[in-house]
Amino acid sequence: MLAIVTAFRSRRLAKDWDYHVWLLQRTLDSMLAQTNDAFVVAVVCHEIPTILHLENPRVHFLPVDFPPPQRDNDDMCADKVLKLSVGAEWAISKGCDYVMYTDADDLVSRRISEFVAVHGGANGWYTPSEFFHAYDSRWLVKHFQPPMKSGPVVIVKSNLLKFATVPFTDIWLELILEAGERKYAELLAGRRRRTNTLAAVGHTLYQRLMKAQGYPLEPLPFPGYVVINHADSTSQVSGGLGSAILEKSAAPRTLRSRLNRLKRIGLRLPSVRPLTHAVRSEFTIPAPGIIPRAYKNRGSLFARI
Repeated sequence: MLAIVTAFRSRRLAKDWDYHVWLLQRTLDSMLAQTNDAFVVAVVCHEIPTILHLENPRVHFLPVDFPPPQRDNDDMCADKVLKLSVGAEWAISKGCDYVMYTDADDLVSRRISEFVAVHGGANGWYTPSEFFHAYDSRWLVKHFQPPMKSGPVVIVKSNLLKFATVPFTDIWLELILEAGERKYAELLAGRRRRTNTLAAVGHTLYQRLMKAQGYPLEPLPFPGYVVINHADSTSQVSGGLGSAILEKSAAPRTLRSRLNRLKRIGLRLPSVRPLTHAVRSEFTIPAPGIIPRAYKNRGSLFARI
């Protein structure tokens, strides 16, 4: 059994709560479209939203009792880690064989549960490639991660997941500090909560941590998810971990910066591909005609370039 675990943002942190609930609905639609039934979904949250799948027996909302973070990138990432940790412990208690982490605003491939069921026994899988998409666009950008990097989706055998309590030590913390994320590590420790170490290192370090622990991950042989670009994603919140995109966009626009952006977009153009019916079906991407007008044009296909 696969547990798909995601962390949902608190109402206090959302610029538009209804929009985030709508994004979560799209994410759940993609999760529930799996071609193999051996899966459950855990949504860890502060407030349980009013949503279509609230009564679905496969979807479990797990409310937390710790306070929401500040609207600061590092603190929001620490909050997300603690929620994923709660979801992982819940999955283990329910006897799930594998745990998958993903974001609450992205879409997942309907093939994942079947792939895990067929290939059970592996340590797990990281995601070497991904799609970027903005709702209401008819295009996708395919992106390949650099060596030893991973996208935000990871699938790991549940008995390989490790947990830590303060004072934090061990190689997972060393990796975080080596990446220059001391403030984030201190915020996480300050929460004084039991923490899953894989969730804590974040997707850029998934492979390195599992390899260092003697359980290397395999590459998922197909793009497992679609990153949805929108203006209120965590990567667009200032404050540290992962917020370089916002800091870059907030910098004064010079002729050089504009030319460099055009150059980056030009390099990505060969990776742009039409949103076909097959891809739309695999990731349960809503057709433009059913997207509410208020939610159109909220993201750019090249927002993270």
